[in-house]
Amino acid sequence: MGTEFNDALASQYDYRGLREAFAAPALYQAFLDVEKAVALAQGELGMIPAASATVIADHCRCERLDMQRFEVSYRTTRHPLMPLINELVRLCGPEHGGYVHWGITTQNVIQTGLLLVAKRAQTVLDGLLADILRHLGRHARNHANTVMAGRTHYRHAVPITFGFKVAVWIEEFLQAADRLKEAEKRAFVVMTGGAVGCFSALGREGPAFQSRVAALLGMGEMAIPSRAIRTHMCEYVNALSLAASVCHKIAEEVYQSASEEYGELHEGRIEGTIGSSTMPQKINPILCYGIVANSNRLYSCAGMLMATAHRPFESDGSANQMFEDGLAEVINAISEILVRTELLVRDLHVDTARMRANLDLSHGSIFGEYAMMQLGKTLGKHRGHELVHDAAIAAADGKSPFLEELAHLPGGAQLASDIEGRLEKGSISGICAEYAQYYGSLAADIAEAIPTAEARNINVYLRADR
Repeated sequence: MGTEFNDALASQYDYRGLREAFAAPALYQAFLDVEKAVALAQGELGMIPAASATVIADHCRCERLDMQRFEVSYRTTRHPLMPLINELVRLCGPEHGGYVHWGITTQNVIQTGLLLVAKRAQTVLDGLLADILRHLGRHARNHANTVMAGRTHYRHAVPITFGFKVAVWIEEFLQAADRLKEAEKRAFVVMTGGAVGCFSALGREGPAFQSRVAALLGMGEMAIPSRAIRTHMCEYVNALSLAASVCHKIAEEVYQSASEEYGELHEGRIEGTIGSSTMPQKINPILCYGIVANSNRLYSCAGMLMATAHRPFESDGSANQMFEDGLAEVINAISEILVRTELLVRDLHVDTARMRANLDLSHGSIFGEYAMMQLGKTLGKHRGHELVHDAAIAAADGKSPFLEELAHLPGGAQLASDIEGRLEKGSISGICAEYAQYYGSLAADIAEAIPTAEARNINVYLRADR
């Protein structure tokens, strides 16, 4: 409600089904999918009659539930899973219903079911990440030579290209994708160890049973299916938070760069959008502030779960509730972030003229490092630093423009002329264009496999370009 109220365009976004990922029908079906896998695995292993396993599996469909009876049962039992179990027992009849939920416990089904839902949602999130990377790849290649001011501590540092800036974003997203793939191996796992995780009801057959359930659900499995282990879920949420932080960073930069003072980057404009009810000129960065707000919401979820993971003994209801509710909140938040980021980078407007004009604001002092290194060839780097620093301070104090101050130094006249030529041509030092082209190609052609850290090393490109 809050997101829809504060962002009228949210209803126009394509969430690719993510908003319904944790809706009641999807959750009930996920729990039934777990019960189905449990019954089938136990039937195969002879733990319950094969005929009963088949009947139970046939009835594990959400549309067969009597929702009116279901709601009454919730009010009566005040239990998160018993209404579903009761309904499944009723549907299976007296002969087979007694084998429903055999030897497992509520948290086994709920936690496994929630992680199954998260796994399904992650497939959609992966698609959004891939689309974001492809959009960024296009920008990196298109702007490999678009010169702009590089900034450190909010001040001009050295000239870069916008393509290089995008290449940095791409690398961060690729790192995030790496982390997520690693975290998913440990996070999306089946837990069917029963009351405290030691297969107290199923004995030595328990581990083989759990392995079969995992195979049927297409998930991994916990080595020790303890209900007290929660760190694997924290790892997944932290990986999502780090992915969100990349989106947050891009949004913050566009947010600021869209201001009149910068004017370098802008969200794609939708005809008819109104920024303010009282200031008709306003065109607000609504995608950016949606990303920033939801990123902060996600970080708080990660902190909340981390602060709960240590709860003592073999299970704790308060921790269970935090993780069960928290996982839905996490997927909701990352969905809001990635959907907006995909739109932001897809339609991002790059004002190359303003980037070039802003580069000139330092009157050449942005080439201070270049000047220092050139002087350092004859005077030594340290002396070169001192001289260029003094020239820059004098210019900042209004004595004379930087390039005039530079011209007074030994060999400075030629150096000032060189920098003037670089300013006029918009040329830079370093290998910004090479990074932009290489990472642009990696991202624009992204497929299912994420390029490894070794494959992303710029030396691969530089050697091939010789």
